[in-house]
Amino acid sequence: MSRRARFNPPAIAALAAAGFLLAAGILMARYEDRLYSDQQIKSVNEQAHILAASVAGAVAFDDAKAAQEFVQALTVNPQLLAAGVYDDAGRRIAGFTRGNNALPEVPEGNGEIEAGRIEVAYPVTQNGNRLGMVFVRAAAEPAGRRIARYAGLILLVTMGALVIVVLSVSQSALSRRAGQLAAVNRRLQAEMAERARTEEALRQAHKMEAVGQLSGGIAHDFNNLIMIVKGNLRLLRKRLDPAPGQPVPYIAAAEEALDRAAALTQRILAFSRRQPLTPVPVRLSVLIEGMGQLLKHSVGDTVEIETRLHAQWWVRCDVNQMENVILNLAINARDAMPNGGKLTIETRDVHLAEAPGDIADFTPGDYVALTLRDTGMGMDEETRLRAVDPFFTTKPLGKGTGLGLSMTFGFVRQSGGYLAIDSAPGKGTKVALYMPRTEETSG
Repeated sequence: MSRRARFNPPAIAALAAAGFLLAAGILMARYEDRLYSDQQIKSVNEQAHILAASVAGAVAFDDAKAAQEFVQALTVNPQLLAAGVYDDAGRRIAGFTRGNNALPEVPEGNGEIEAGRIEVAYPVTQNGNRLGMVFVRAAAEPAGRRIARYAGLILLVTMGALVIVVLSVSQSALSRRAGQLAAVNRRLQAEMAERARTEEALRQAHKMEAVGQLSGGIAHDFNNLIMIVKGNLRLLRKRLDPAPGQPVPYIAAAEEALDRAAALTQRILAFSRRQPLTPVPVRLSVLIEGMGQLLKHSVGDTVEIETRLHAQWWVRCDVNQMENVILNLAINARDAMPNGGKLTIETRDVHLAEAPGDIADFTPGDYVALTLRDTGMGMDEETRLRAVDPFFTTKPLGKGTGLGLSMTFGFVRQSGGYLAIDSAPGKGTKVALYMPRTEETSG
C-alpha cells in the first residue's frame, strides 16, 4: 500500500472544503442564534417593564380586578407562558398561565434563557417607592421557527457530511486493512517472543534436570564411598588404641576432610532433589523473625538488614533446609556488597495467576513470596541466567563452590515452589522464593 494511494491531494482538498463548510455553517448558526436570543430577551424584559408600569396604580390600591385586566392583555402573545403580579408582601394578586406553567410562589428571574424559557422579575414602583413585583415567563423560541432557521444549516451540514462519509469510507477501508496487517504483525511478533521465552525456559529446566540427575547419581555413589572410608578410619583408630583425649593427627585430619566432602554431597543431593526432606507446616515470617540475630551476625556490621514480614499464610517445608537457604542467600548478598549496603528481607501473601519472571511449568495459585533484595553490584543477564547452574560461581578460586544457589533451587523445587532472580549491573539483586500455600497449621 503506497503513501500516494492513502494520502492524495484531491482527497485532502475535499476534506478541507467539507471541514470549512461545516465550520462556517456552525459559526453562522451560532451567530444568528445569539442575535435572535438577545432579541427575545430584550422583548420579554420590555413587556415586564410595561406590565410593571401599567399595574402600579392597581397594586397601590390593591385592585386585583384591574391588575388582572392588564395581565390578561398579555395573553395575545403566544410566546408568553405565564405572568403574575405580586404585592410588596409577596402575595399574588393577579396572573395567568398557559399549559403546565405554574406561577412561582416567589417571583425570580434573571432575564436569561434557561431550559428553553426566559423568566423576568421586575419591581413595581411609584414615586420611587417599591409596591411589588411582576413576573413574566416566555418560551425561548417556537419549534417551528427554530426548524426553519436551521434548515439552511442542516442542508449545509448534510452536504458536508456526505462528502466526509464518501471520503471516510474509502479512507477507513484502507486504514482498516493497514490496521489488520499491523495487528497480525504485532500478534506474530508477540507469539514469536513468547515462544522464544518458553523455549529458553524449557531448555533451562531440561538442562537443570539432566545435570541434577547426573550429579545426584554421582553424589549418591560418592557418599557411599565416603561412608566406607569413614568406617575404615574408625576401625583404624581403634586398632591404634590412642590415649583418651589424644586423637591421632592424621586420622583426625582425614575425618575432617571427609565431613566436608559429606556436606558437599548433601548439597549436590539437595540440588538434584534426592535428599530426603522432613516438611512441616511453618510460617516464614515467624521463621525469619527467629533468625534475626543469626542473620545480623552472618552479614556483619557493614550491612543493614530491614525486614518486612507481612505474610500470614502457612507453607510446608523442611525448617532446617529453609534456614540454610535463607542464610546462604543472605551471605551471597553480603558478598555482593563488599563496601556495605542494605539487605531487605520481605514476606508477602500473593495470588499468582501467571508465572513471575521467566519461570517454566508454573502452576497458578496462592503462594508465600520470600524475597531478599540487596544493593550490591548486581549481575549481567548472562550471569543471571547461569546463576543456578551447579558449580558456576563468579567468586575467586577457593571462595565458593558454585552450589549455593543450585542447592537453593533444588530445595525449593523439591518443596513444590519456584525461584526467580532479578538483577542488573549496578542495581542490586532480588532473589524471590514462591512457596505454595498450605491449609495445614502446626496446631
